[in-house]
Amino acid sequence: MSLWFAGIPLFFLVIFLVLYKINRVSLVPSFVFTLFIFSSALVLVICLYNNSSIVAGWLIILLIIPFVIVMVFGIYVMIVFLLLNTRIILRKEKRTLAHSLTFILALCLIAYVLVSIFVDISVFPIPVQILIISAYGIVFYYFFHITQYMIATLLCNLSRPRKNQDYIIVHGCGLIDGNVSRLLAGRVDRAIKFYDEQKKINDPPKLIFSGGQGKDEPRSEAEAMMEYAISKGVPESDILLEDKSTTTMQNMLFSKQIMDKDSKGKPYRCIYITSDYHLLRTGIYARKAKLKISGVGSKTAVYYLPNALLREYIAYIVMYWKRNIALVLFVFLCGIGLALFSLKI
Repeated sequence: MSLWFAGIPLFFLVIFLVLYKINRVSLVPSFVFTLFIFSSALVLVICLYNNSSIVAGWLIILLIIPFVIVMVFGIYVMIVFLLLNTRIILRKEKRTLAHSLTFILALCLIAYVLVSIFVDISVFPIPVQILIISAYGIVFYYFFHITQYMIATLLCNLSRPRKNQDYIIVHGCGLIDGNVSRLLAGRVDRAIKFYDEQKKINDPPKLIFSGGQGKDEPRSEAEAMMEYAISKGVPESDILLEDKSTTTMQNMLFSKQIMDKDSKGKPYRCIYITSDYHLLRTGIYARKAKLKISGVGSKTAVYYLPNALLREYIAYIVMYWKRNIALVLFVFLCGIGLALFSLKI
């Protein structure tokens, strides 16, 4: 195997590291990282194949078998997993539409499997076949896209900011009877942990608790978080409140205003803390607010994570709704164009 071919994975790795350094809250680094993984696997298989030994042959088989299993049975495994996860989450959480996303996705996958098995598209006229293939193409794209979103979220959670921060923005997420929820407590606890770790080696950062008062809440999320943090030993002098925001974007904008005022025009370093599944989208809003900062994720209960990630992905799609509508329309218009062209042949 030529040296340039073996260097392809290294090329993708270098590009990934550069892109990740520039903007870790983009899906582009995750796509390049995927290319690195697949190119590495391909190079490894080719090297083993050229070796032409029994051991190399078995290693190739061991590499290919998981891929084949995923391609053949992956969708069925996913359906079972989603249904089991739905059962668990509906037992532990309120029965709402937001908590039923894994069930909805499972139903969509079941419908896709049934259509694939029982509907023979070859019986339809060629123009209809083209439109059906266009629809399949859109479905395939979004399944690939959501995997890249998951990878990007995972990569965001690898961030390890230095213990030299001036501020830590902690994002609110709703109260229960006026008190911090288990999810929100996890975010505050993560912020306090970072605060305590930095305090041992440096000046402690100021905690900015960011979150306004919801319509069904007796007080602001920021106030509830401050009370919780003080009960955990954080002095009130190291706490700033941002109690006007109602969206993640406002969390960042209003927190930036507080930091700009408190720092009196001097440069400052800060990070944000939110739930691990929320880290990527929050980082995007941070960049929109002109804050080039890293985030630290608080851990989410394993059973809750699939549903939370699906909700985040939907929110991400809505964030860029114009480009997504444009993509779907483009694919279908191309399909319609090919269908009309096939009628003239």
